[in-house]
Amino acid sequence: MPLILCHAPTGGVGTSFVAAHLALALAARGHPVAAVDFTHADALKLFFGMLPTQPVPDIGEADDEGIIVDGVELLQGHGFVHGGRMRHGGRGEGALLGDRVVVADVAAADLTARDALLPLAALHLCVLMPQPVSLAGLAQVRPGTAAIDVESTGFVLNGVDDTRKLSRHSQLFLRELFGDRMIGAIRRDEAVNEALASFQPIARYAPQSVVLPDLAALAIAVEARCGLQAREDAA
Repeated sequence: MPLILCHAPTGGVGTSFVAAHLALALAARGHPVAAVDFTHADALKLFFGMLPTQPVPDIGEADDEGIIVDGVELLQGHGFVHGGRMRHGGRGEGALLGDRVVVADVAAADLTARDALLPLAALHLCVLMPQPVSLAGLAQVRPGTAAIDVESTGFVLNGVDDTRKLSRHSQLFLRELFGDRMIGAIRRDEAVNEALASFQPIARYAPQSVVLPDLAALAIAVEARCGLQAREDAA
């Protein structure tokens, strides 16, 4: 099953938010999914309604039941990469991939994890925001290679606000630049932060949020690029 690597060249763009809700959307479409937090901050679980003090098992250490939230198994992977348990071609890869879709959340500054996981990834999702610093980071997606030429990479624009000129123009620019590799745009909604502060998934806190159909559309686009078929009774 595919590994989907969520990594952006700059922080603060909502990569963890996108990773968590992509995992939830894929699970809702009938796929076995694991969401793996490779960040030291250990914040991915918050988007699933867990508390900061609740532990998440490391890869390969979860028991048969593990922690499952809305069909997504939650795992911690920071020590898996930085503790030397991941060896290219070794048993570490088997513990990570298995028979499930793996959505990996990697911090912007953690190039060690990014470089270790990128060769295994069926798709690299690069999250951007309609802000100058974020867009300037396109040159750092794969240094030395134009972003448009980076293989197996799809771009997602997060925090889109059509009432703002820069946001509108950023979306038009990226769609013209990347074409069908611009695979998602997620609208801005304050309910996202409100849900996070309330330790609730956005679908429970604000079931009418505008981000939910955007995330569902992103899941469908990811399926198409990874050769996944949704279960008919879940689609």
